[in-house]
Amino acid sequence: MGQIQVLDDVTANQIAAGEVIERPYSVVKELIENALDAKAEQIDVHIEEGGITRIVVVDDGVGMAADDAVLCFSRYATSKLRQVEDLHRLHSFGFRGEALASIASVAKVRLLTRQSQDECGNQIRLEGGRIVAVEEMGSPLGTRIEVENLFFNVPARLKFLKTSRSESALIESVIRAAAMSKPHVGFSLRVDGAVKLDIRQAPKESGLENPRRFERAVTVLGEESRPYLYPFEAKTDLLQLSGYVVAPLVTRKDSRGIHLYVNHRAVEDKQLIQAIRVAYRTLLEVGRHPVCALNIEMDPALVDINVHPRKKEVRFSDASRVQSHVIRLLTDFLATTPWVKKQIERTYVLQKNEPRADFMMRDSAEPESYVPTTQAPFSLMGDIVSSAAFRATQIQSQKIVSHPSLDGNLHYADLRVIGQVDQTFLVLEGKNSMIVLDQHAAHERVVFQRLKDQVASKDIKSQPLLFPLQMSVSEEETAALLEHGEILMRYGFEVVVFGERQALIKSIPADFREQSCQEVIRDALHEIMSHGRADTLDDLTDHLCAQIACHSSIRAGQALQDEEIRALLLQLDKIDYGAHCPHGRPIIRAIPFGEIARWFHRS
Repeated sequence: MGQIQVLDDVTANQIAAGEVIERPYSVVKELIENALDAKAEQIDVHIEEGGITRIVVVDDGVGMAADDAVLCFSRYATSKLRQVEDLHRLHSFGFRGEALASIASVAKVRLLTRQSQDECGNQIRLEGGRIVAVEEMGSPLGTRIEVENLFFNVPARLKFLKTSRSESALIESVIRAAAMSKPHVGFSLRVDGAVKLDIRQAPKESGLENPRRFERAVTVLGEESRPYLYPFEAKTDLLQLSGYVVAPLVTRKDSRGIHLYVNHRAVEDKQLIQAIRVAYRTLLEVGRHPVCALNIEMDPALVDINVHPRKKEVRFSDASRVQSHVIRLLTDFLATTPWVKKQIERTYVLQKNEPRADFMMRDSAEPESYVPTTQAPFSLMGDIVSSAAFRATQIQSQKIVSHPSLDGNLHYADLRVIGQVDQTFLVLEGKNSMIVLDQHAAHERVVFQRLKDQVASKDIKSQPLLFPLQMSVSEEETAALLEHGEILMRYGFEVVVFGERQALIKSIPADFREQSCQEVIRDALHEIMSHGRADTLDDLTDHLCAQIACHSSIRAGQALQDEEIRALLLQLDKIDYGAHCPHGRPIIRAIPFGEIARWFHRS
């Protein structure tokens, strides 16, 4: 007998399940997409123990006939395709014909369905991919699928699942994403009998300003985005871009806040994410990502969605052209800066009989509405950036070098303080050099080192808040907080879940600014969600201590007294010195006196 054999259907289906059915949320995603393709207008999902024990998806779509109800569990059986040419103009969500077969191969499944023209419905029951019963049964219009004991016959897969709460959070995020892509469809979710989501339908022809559509965007992007959420719609000859963008006052540490859809299908595309970041460019701090939910609508013939088993990725026939169109449309909208009120105009009046240097400043009436300026802020910012780049080039041409060891064996306390420049930089004199110190970067390094030492000795200083701060959290963030909240305590944060999608910040690290705590906590939770258990992360301490230090340090633009400058220099001498702050910015620049003399043509 030869070595090559044709696999039996059960084995083949389980292999396919390894690609298509990764976790319980994968099951929910596939079943929801089938319901949407069946023209459902209401989809209800019930799960138990994170979907591991039971998943029920009920829709009011067109249903199936008896023969189709049996055939749908066969591999490569689909109603979405008839010939190979159909692959190039897909409008449906499902098309591979493997989802139901894969689900049935690793679970116990019950299907109940009825079409409008049938008086009686049909029930199909399967275990491990094998049909065990086919019978007629009373049923409402549409389809109900129950999936029980997921991975009961492949127990090794269960070891890779997270807690019930975490799995439930992933399922909720799938439903929110589907609700964003199909606003005219209602969705609900029950978790262990409790209602977690109840998203009502929006009228089919409603615009982005419709309150129900706006609320859907808030549920996807987060409650903190509500005051900064703006509808957006524009088109070119290639595509139409529409959805909601959030002002750069709300950002994320990673790209989780960017929700992308192509022809109303949720996708993950690095090139599109990069295009959106380019459009936001100078509006974002280094290392931050924007928050938005955008749908790209274009000719299906120009998009290949058959490139990923779970349909997460797409391929464009001309990806660079799509990118450039997205950048142009989004940049034009962001240039209007709808979140910025027009600045109050200032009128300067020279007073009579007073010295010419004395002015009185008065405010003119504030306009009733904001009118976008004709000049995009990006062009202005581009001039600033270009100017800064020119100055940086000039400085580099002067061969100014960084000296982490100062002048020989000098300590910071040995340097003579000349003064403060621009309320940002300290000018110091050493034996052979003039030294410029970035006060924020230097103090950040001091605070960072102190925090690391306190965390290592489990002696970090924390201060309770007189009035706890309320913070909105997503279901995934809630799960991370409940499972790993004690990790945050190690860094001085006491955060507790408070009601539905809310948390209370009760304590923060000493000397930490309250207005920054939500950003730092959210970044920490996302770090936990990205890497699993936080207490196994080697870089979590460095990341959190760097964030806390940044928001606890002396700020650029803050005036310092001589005694404060001297105290900072003494603190620098006490730490394990590094030439850069925790985020990689240089702390000092040293300019040799000889180099300064050459500026003035002196030998």
